[in-house]
Order: sequence, then C-alpha cells, then structure tokens
Amino acid sequence: MGKLNIIKNITFKRQFMISVILVIILSIFFAIVGLILDIYLIDKGVILRAGYYSDLAPGIKQYINKNKDKILNKDFKNELEKVIPTVGIEYEVVDSVGRLSYGHFKKPIASEVPISKDQTTKINGRINPEIIMSIPIIDNKDLKGMVILKYYIRSSAKNPNFNFIARYSDTFVIFSPFVYIILFSIFFGRRFNKKLNVPLKQLMEAAERIRVRDLEFKISYENDNELGKLCKSFEDMRVDLKKSLENQWKMEEERREIVSDVAHDLKTPITIIKGHVEGLLESKKLDKDKLYRYLNLIDRNIDRMSNQVQRINLLTKIEGETFKLSDSECDLIAYINEKGMDYDVLAQGKKVKFVCNIQDLRSSDALIKIDTYVLSEILDNLVSNSLRFTKEDGRITLNLKLNSDKVILSVCDTGCGFSRKDLENVFKKFYEGDESRSKGKGHSGLGLYIVKTLVDKLGGAVEVKNNDEGGAEVKVCISIKRR
Repeated sequence: MGKLNIIKNITFKRQFMISVILVIILSIFFAIVGLILDIYLIDKGVILRAGYYSDLAPGIKQYINKNKDKILNKDFKNELEKVIPTVGIEYEVVDSVGRLSYGHFKKPIASEVPISKDQTTKINGRINPEIIMSIPIIDNKDLKGMVILKYYIRSSAKNPNFNFIARYSDTFVIFSPFVYIILFSIFFGRRFNKKLNVPLKQLMEAAERIRVRDLEFKISYENDNELGKLCKSFEDMRVDLKKSLENQWKMEEERREIVSDVAHDLKTPITIIKGHVEGLLESKKLDKDKLYRYLNLIDRNIDRMSNQVQRINLLTKIEGETFKLSDSECDLIAYINEKGMDYDVLAQGKKVKFVCNIQDLRSSDALIKIDTYVLSEILDNLVSNSLRFTKEDGRITLNLKLNSDKVILSVCDTGCGFSRKDLENVFKKFYEGDESRSKGKGHSGLGLYIVKTLVDKLGGAVEVKNNDEGGAEVKVCISIKRR
C-alpha cells in the first residue's frame, strides 16, 4: 500500500518523464531480444540468412564438375537435387544447344543467360536481388551443356511455409525499435490519459453541479500530485462555498426569527399599554391611585419595549462585520466597585441583597487594557438576569478574581437555577428557558447569547452551572492584556 501511495503521489510531470524513459528502455530491450532471437534462429538453421544460397554455389559447381559425365542424364536428377536445395534454388539442366534435359523451376530460366563455356552470373533488382548463374559442363574442352541456377539474396525459412516470416525478419529487426516505441507510447499514453481523465472528469462534473447550485457532493480524488492539489483546492472551495451559503441561509432564517420574536415580544407590552390607555380614556372618573397604578404599568412596559429595542440594537452591532474592540487602560478593581454600587441600588429596589467580592492575587496593581463598554454590557446582562430570577430577600453575588494573567468574573444568585434543558440551550439566540423558570419574566432570550458573543470577542470563555445553593452561576474568564 505504501508503494502504491508513493506512485499515486508522484507528480504528473515526473510520471510523464518516467513513461518516456520506460518507452525508450522497453523498446531497446525488446529490440535487442528480437535481434538475439533472430541470430539464434539463424544459428540453428531455422531461418536461412540472405547469403545462404550464394554460399552453396561453389559446392554445387564442384559437384557438377566432379559428375560432369552424369549430369545430363535425367536419371541423375534425384542425386543432383541432394546437392541443390530445391526449396530455395530453381535450376535447369540443358545440353550444348540449350535444349532442356530436366530441372526444377516455375518459369524457364535458360533464356536468361547465353550458352557459353564461361560461368556467367546475372543479377536482377537491388532489394532482395534475383541471381541467375550458369555453370558450364565441359568435357575435354568441349561444352556438353550447362546447369543454370536461380535464387534470391534474401532471408528464408528452412520450412517454406514460414518464408513470409523469414523474409521480413531482417526488416523487422531494423525497424523494431520504432515499432516498439510506437506501441509502448500508445500503451503508456492510454494509461497516462486514464490517470488524467479521473480527476478531470470529477472537476468537470463538480463545475457543472456548482453551476446548477448543487453543492451536495464531494471530490474523492486525493492523490498528492498537481491535479490532486487542484481537486483539493476545488473541494475546499466547495466546502467554503457551502458553508457560506448555509450561513447566509441561517442568517436569513435568523432575521425572520428576530422579526417574529421582536414582534411577539413587543406585542405583549403594546397590548398592555393599549388596554390601560383605553381604560383611562373610557373612565369618566379617575382616582389618583388608579391613575398611578395605570401609569406605572404603562411606564414598566415602555421600559420593557425600550430594553428589547436596545438589546436588538446591541445584537445587530456586535454581530456586524465592522464591530471592533476599543481597549483602554482600566483600574479594574475601582471599575467593579463602581458597577457594584449601581447594582446594589437596583437590587435594593427589588428587595434583593447584593454582595461584591474582590480577590486581587497580583503582585502589583497595574492597570490593564480592556474594552470597558463590552465589559459593562457583559456585567449588565448577567446581573439583570439574576435580578429577574431572584425572589425577594434573595442574594446576588458578583465575584472578581484577578491574577497576573486572567480576570475571572462570576455572578451567582439564589434564584431557581438552570434546568438540564437550560444548560444545553442557554447560549442560543432567543432561548427563553423552561416555562417553569421563565414564565412571566418578560425576557427576550438574548441576554446570555449577547454575553457569550461579547466574551468570544474578548477571546475569553463563559461557563454556566448551578451553584451549591441551587441558584444560577455564570463564570467569565478573560486573559489580561498588558498596557
């Protein structure tokens, strides 16, 4: 598997170079094998080389001269053909005036050479030339006749049925390197083309699916070569595009939810205000207590609507791309003490006890850098949540633990605490909690979502749990920025 992965991860440029080298090496190898095979067949006499019959001519001439008194006799034909291989040589035996005695031929050949006491050789053609040789039969200086031979200077097979192979063996040996180059080029070219087609096909299909806005697919080509990297980049682009579209769809859905939830949250106080205003308008006689009670209800519901609008505005601001932190130097202990006094006033109005605990573990009281606006919004949301769910005579505790590198803030109360469902969903936008906990509390479900978003902006972490007294506890941990 390791070797297979290495091969897959080779770049296409290197694969192409390897293919070219393999084509050359294999072509040379098989050409050499073909040459060795040709030499072996010639050596074993299976293939007769081009000059084979020319080399037999001197021996045939010697045999004719030795048996010159018998050659013209037709009964000597079988003996003569033991010396003349009729598979590759045609021959005629003629007398002194050119009359045919006997022979083995396809077409008469005596007319091709003159009747003469001298040996003659006629060559026809340049490629695979035809040789016609006359061997005179001389007895006591008199010409008795001639033996005329006809053969070709070309390779042939011992078995004439394979002559067509033998005749082209030399040509094949010469041109075989080029033949092998073509064959191996086609073979490796198809393999290379197949390797290219796999990722290219996936890329073309992917482009077409994206064109029709279908992103539910995955490019599976994972080789670490040029096209593999291109496919990975394309797949990353598809994933990012899918996430972007999903985020866009999610934002659109959230906008619809915001409009629906805001309309729902504003409808209740508006209905209450409208009912009391109509009651005031219809009353013919108003006593001061009733008027005060109605105006107080109207004022509280106006505050409720105002708070909701402020939260929506804050949410829009912090979720926007242009929102940036604005850090400034801050004496955090003094700042928390000041905020604690404000919260104590609010708690007294609700008949709730407020406690502020500060623990400074630093070696020096240096100023720290933090966005006090963001910190204020975090604290305001946490304390307002605790005030909403803490009954009269209850207690809210704001704890600050300050060490050399971290700020740890926690707000604890003696309210009803978080249910299991709350702990799983408390940071979701517009989550209003279990009915047993949130019924009649008139909150928007944005408080802890805003806290989580702002803490994330500060690079911190937020944790929710129930404290030992059964109430809620929210802990925020923020890293200190040095001035």
